[in-house]
Amino acid sequence: MAIEDLVTRPASQATEAFDWGTITWVDSGELTDSDALTVGRVTIDPGAENPEHLHPNCDETLYLLEGQLEHWIGSASVDLAAGDSLHIPRGEPHRAANDGPEPAVAIIAYDTGHREFEPV
Repeated sequence: MAIEDLVTRPASQATEAFDWGTITWVDSGELTDSDALTVGRVTIDPGAENPEHLHPNCDETLYLLEGQLEHWIGSASVDLAAGDSLHIPRGEPHRAANDGPEPAVAIIAYDTGHREFEPV
């Protein structure tokens, strides 16, 4: 495989828009043929919350770059600030809310190239 096949540039990255923000996928099985990794950049708008969901086939790590989040895993919650990281075990229902005045921007990573998503 050529090194160029391992690079994703903005034109090839897929951005999904939601009523709560966006996710831009920068690495995945679809983008780089990886079976081992999915990586995205998520933005949760001020005052917005993503819906509770789970990933039955992978763990997730969220690394908050900017802003703040309240994040729930099941019924437990934790406040996150820029620089904090959260590990979400496979199959655990979770969601995040941004009650701050600025967008919350995070890198999200999954230990599979083909992340599954299920609403709860």
